[in-house]
Amino acid sequence: MDKYKILKTAPYFRGLIPLMKLLKTLFTFSALLCLITASAQLRLAVPNSFRNDVQKVVEDFPHQFASLRGEEMVKNPQSVEYASLLIPNGAQQSTIVKYSSLNNSVYSWQALMLTTEDFEQAQKKYKWLYQQLRGMNVKYVADLYTLRGIYEVPDESRRFTTSVLTLQAPPTPLQKLKIEVSMEFEFPEWKVSLLVYEKEREDVEHGNVYEQ
Repeated sequence: MDKYKILKTAPYFRGLIPLMKLLKTLFTFSALLCLITASAQLRLAVPNSFRNDVQKVVEDFPHQFASLRGEEMVKNPQSVEYASLLIPNGAQQSTIVKYSSLNNSVYSWQALMLTTEDFEQAQKKYKWLYQQLRGMNVKYVADLYTLRGIYEVPDESRRFTTSVLTLQAPPTPLQKLKIEVSMEFEFPEWKVSLLVYEKEREDVEHGNVYEQ
């Protein structure tokens, strides 16, 4: 009789077969579990990465975004536009603008987060950005400061909607900090943007606002 056939009929070999099947099942289950866990971590990394990018912008706010300023792109009599070295997760583009006056220069950082012809899609992105920012703890030096704001509800009949957030009890270098989520219609598209600035902005066509 073939020696391999003898082994296959041996009692100890027959006892190994269920064990091998069990090990194979456990290995398959473990691999599937690792895949699901990795996928969940990737999904969770998106908002965390976005907040980390905002944190970097805020840290450089007192320094007029010096470490984030890239090459000069456009120069006008009263303003200069630079490329931003930091483009937030999911953004289409990012720039830094210097506004000059007789007394000083003011810098504004902004990122275009979405361009779409679909109002509902733009509204969803606008709200998502606000929700990611509100309640976010911003670290400055060794302390944490919380972002608070008032949510303005978009309306398709208005061309411009904006929600502004500020820090609660901020330190002196961040007292003028404002973070703004805006949604603006420029035919034929809606543009959703994120801005970080210190200059007071005028209220334009504001609608209903809610504490959120």
